[in-house]
Amino acid sequence: MSLIVAEVRKLTTVWTTAILTLVGAAVAVVGGAFFVFESEFSGAFLGQDAQIAAVIDQVGGIAIVATIVGLLSVTTEFRHETIGRTLQLVPSRTRVVASKMVVGAVYGVLFFVLGALPLFGVMLVSGQELEFGELTREALWQGPVGLVLMTVFGVALGALLRSQVVAISLTLVYFFVIETLFVQFLPEVGQWLPFQALNALFVSDESAAVAGDMAQTGLDPLVGLAVFVGYTLAAAIAAVVLMRTRDV
Repeated sequence: MSLIVAEVRKLTTVWTTAILTLVGAAVAVVGGAFFVFESEFSGAFLGQDAQIAAVIDQVGGIAIVATIVGLLSVTTEFRHETIGRTLQLVPSRTRVVASKMVVGAVYGVLFFVLGALPLFGVMLVSGQELEFGELTREALWQGPVGLVLMTVFGVALGALLRSQVVAISLTLVYFFVIETLFVQFLPEVGQWLPFQALNALFVSDESAAVAGDMAQTGLDPLVGLAVFVGYTLAAAIAAVVLMRTRDV
């Protein structure tokens, strides 16, 4: 438990975490506001179940923020050379990586809550009667699950790459450039790549119908979730194995 508490302090006392979280939540709120108030963007907002789900999905749309926060929780220690002290106090490298993943998972849930609550406020301001149904309930569990996985995936990437600059640069280039190119030119392959697979969880057929041509669907949401779980497990196992075998 003391290790978990220590990791929480490390994550919450770094200004970068707070800044990324607030910026990410703000972007989600702005995206949700477009769905609610800009009828030319998504059609008139009537408070329907599918529309509410599409608004909530905006939090998952900026899940890359959770990945970067998870990545920083590891690479910051290597950058400032505090990882050696951490491993002196806790010789088990598996425990160190696992504790960072646990704290990252909790962060993913909190990030979803921080992004979703203002979105409900935005929808209430619209004055429409909100129809909460099956699609909304799905969005409310898919969102935090996706963000938990993204944060844990980020922790694993950080443990694998170690260098903060390299890790952030490669992650952003891969996310915004490489996967985008695959989606544009080889969509049959692109839909199976990590972030596109998880994106299927946040862009269901109903959400795509609300967003129109601006949303792209690939795998079935549950299939995409299963694929990304596989990527996350593979990355987590590789991170633990390499942390145990490489010099600090």
